[in-house]
Amino acid sequence: MSFTLLRGRGRADLAAEVTGETSPQLVHRLFAASVLIKGVDGVLETIGGILFMFVSPKALNSLVIFLTAHEVSEDPDDWFATSLRHAVHNLSSDTKLFVSVYLVAHGLIKVFLVAGLLRKRLWAYPAALWFLGIFILYQLYQFSHTHSPGLLALSAFDIFVASLVRLEYRSQKQRAYAAR
Repeated sequence: MSFTLLRGRGRADLAAEVTGETSPQLVHRLFAASVLIKGVDGVLETIGGILFMFVSPKALNSLVIFLTAHEVSEDPDDWFATSLRHAVHNLSSDTKLFVSVYLVAHGLIKVFLVAGLLRKRLWAYPAALWFLGIFILYQLYQFSHTHSPGLLALSAFDIFVASLVRLEYRSQKQRAYAAR
């Protein structure tokens, strides 16, 4: 747009035009970025779940002690470090298997859905919304027991991603309908 095209137009007209042109682009960029974050998270969860399955409880306990040693030396009553040490020390083989399977399944579902979303497959949008809804409900259920701010933050991010998926789905459906 050149300055000569803008003459005679009010600020409201210009603001509406700029917002109308940039808003879908901004939503799409936020959608793509958040979906990529979910994809990377899914890959890391899958790898982490597989590794967790094969790490011995003794090695895991040693790793957690090593990673939390500095924090515990500064604050022996640090809630997070002491809770993590206690959880790993009392980790049963059944719990370890559950965590491994959960991480692998959760990660693979994310990767599968992200691939569909990035390829603009219409089936992936409602599927992603459905799974995000289930994960959000589960996270909020866990939050009601643990009161973990991390779960609340993760749920807020997932709600944000779900709203972007919904907006992108609406846009993709309109494009598909217009192409017919």
